[in-house]
Amino acid sequence: MVKQFVAGSCYSYILSSNNEALIIDAHISLVEEYKKYLTKNNLTLKFIVDTHTHADHFSSAAVLKKQLKAPVLMHEKAISSVADKRLKDNDQIDIGASGVKVIYTPGHTDDAISLYGEGRLFSADVLLIGSVGRTDFQNGSPESMFDTLQKLKRLPDETILCPGHDYHTLRTSTIAKEKENNPFLKETNKEAFVRNMRSKVIPKPFNIDNIVRVNQKGEATSIEMISPRDAASLLKQDGQVKILDVRSAMEFSQEHIEPSINIPIDMLSGKIGELSQSKQSYLVLCHSGTRAAMAADMLMQSGIHTVKVMEGGIARWQKEKQPVIKGQGGMSLERQVRLIAGSLVLLGIITAWQLHWAFIFISVFVCCGLIYSGLSDNCLMGMMLMKLPYNKKLYKSKLGGGTCSISG
Repeated sequence: MVKQFVAGSCYSYILSSNNEALIIDAHISLVEEYKKYLTKNNLTLKFIVDTHTHADHFSSAAVLKKQLKAPVLMHEKAISSVADKRLKDNDQIDIGASGVKVIYTPGHTDDAISLYGEGRLFSADVLLIGSVGRTDFQNGSPESMFDTLQKLKRLPDETILCPGHDYHTLRTSTIAKEKENNPFLKETNKEAFVRNMRSKVIPKPFNIDNIVRVNQKGEATSIEMISPRDAASLLKQDGQVKILDVRSAMEFSQEHIEPSINIPIDMLSGKIGELSQSKQSYLVLCHSGTRAAMAADMLMQSGIHTVKVMEGGIARWQKEKQPVIKGQGGMSLERQVRLIAGSLVLLGIITAWQLHWAFIFISVFVCCGLIYSGLSDNCLMGMMLMKLPYNKKLYKSKLGGGTCSISG
């Protein structure tokens, strides 16, 4: 059995067979969710696998290892104080009556592995849906990435692809679909592939050096997580506890918990002195938990230790029926594009009908633009709208870092 867990754009998995389980790429914000799933299904956690040293979010491997007494497995090249056993290419990991094969898949990093079994490929940050992982992280290499992709292309077409990330909310794909649609997997010329990869200039994920350090040393165990229900009780009992919301100003304006302090994470470093002088304790939250854990690490590194992270962020807070303050917020870029595109199509039809047939080309032009956007995943109208002062202000704090994907 395979269960996929989602934390923002990060995917993790629990594989199980005969009451034994394996967790792949455990996320810091989902510890309690994993434990609930294991308990509900009467599963014993046998192994924890980190497919590589993550650079965009904290792993909860060290936390789960401590709490559930399960060993952590990583590739032999991984720099890690957490790993108990080192994996090599073609190793087999047995869970119950089933198992997965280790495939060494360098490229994104030099310690990256994928897991293959039961008709599924858990490709981590190497092969993504319609894209691949970037190659400028820890000892990453476009040459190695090309060789890795050629290896993965030889898997059966019907193999289900289970990636470590997706930034467009897609959950799975297949090797056949990726061979047909993924431009990086379709490339057969190594020199052209390498040239294309090296031409990409992408911002690094926010706070990447600290994230890598925490994951290598297993320091995520020091980040205290608290459930929304316990957080609500704590807020009522202790007036010195304040919620620190590190989402963007636009996200905060759409909905937030009262009372909250809103400091977007990319502005937090400039406010640490002010926060440390307040002598208050902080419950840090974001949408799903990733940014909050990063912010908590920054605060603790700066000497503020009275910090807890709200598990699952405001998404889980609302799921548990806790109250929020709804605001008008700003109109998302996607909604702006839909509104303008629809208006232009309607304008073209009406003016062609009332004034001159040639105005129909307004509608044709917009339709062609939408088709291009769907095929290329690049929206020219969205790019133009982003240049407006209104959108620059709303989206400023959301554009502070890159992703693990070469194409976002």
